[in-house]
Parts: sequence; structure tokens; C-alpha cells
Amino acid sequence: MVVAKQIIVLLSGIPATGKSEFARYLARERGFAHYDLERYPRGWPHPELKGIWDTDRRDFILKIRQHHDRVVLDWGFPTSCLSWVRQLQGQGVRLIWFDGDVGSARMAFVRRGGIDVRCFDEQVKRIQQAGYPSSLECLVVPALSVTGAFLDQHKIEGMVFQ
Repeated sequence: MVVAKQIIVLLSGIPATGKSEFARYLARERGFAHYDLERYPRGWPHPELKGIWDTDRRDFILKIRQHHDRVVLDWGFPTSCLSWVRQLQGQGVRLIWFDGDVGSARMAFVRRGGIDVRCFDEQVKRIQQAGYPSSLECLVVPALSVTGAFLDQHKIEGMVFQ
């Protein structure tokens, strides 16, 4: 598998479908810098970039490229932030949507614990109302089956970097 020397991908999608796990895989196995945009500062290799992220996505991508060749952004973005995603895409960031069986994802979310399941339900409702992923310009990865099985990391990698 050949992964471009310089690439930035944004993993998003249905909660609990394996985005963060795949981001950690890319960091561990392929040397990607992993920015978990929902876990500041712990999930940021360069936490000093947070202020730039909050104000200017174009400048954020420019700064990220100064630090890293390969980057995975991990963000189950709220539907209200679609304009931010479009700004990232305008800078060459590739959006990868993790999709899957909502019932299986809900069960995985509950098992994970820590956040009220109503947050999951509300986020999924908003995703569906927005028409995601079909209304997005992105690669859709069928990451979680109706049986609750996650797609193998190597298979996901093959889809993303074919």
C-alpha cells in the first residue's frame, strides 16, 4: 500500500463507528500525526494550534503542514460546522465518512460509556436530517455492520488509500 508522502484526511461520521480507532491505527502504523479535534489539549500533538483552529481553518491547515507531512483529523463534526468542513476540503483535506448500522453504533456507544446516550441519538438525528453522507463530497466507509462487527483496519486503509 502506497500512502502519499503529504496528505491530510478528516475522519468523520456516525458516532462509535471506529473513527478514532482508525486514526490511532494510522498514527501507529503509518506515522500520521493524529489530531483528535474533540479532545483538546490531550489529543493535539501541537496544542498551541487550537486558537488558529478556532478562528481560521485555512491558516490551521497551513500551520499543520509546517509540522507534519501526514495528518489525520478525527472529528465527528456537528452539522452546524459544515462550512468549516468545506473550508478544510478547500485546502485539500480529504473527508472520509465512517458509516454503519445505527443500532450497532448505538450499542457500541453505550458500551463505551461516559456520555449520555441521548447525545448519540441527537447527533444521529441531525446527521440524518442533513442528508449525510450522501450530501457530502466524501468517501464513505461501511465501518460497522448490523452484527456489530467493525471493518478490518487494513480493509479500511485499502479503501482510503487505493
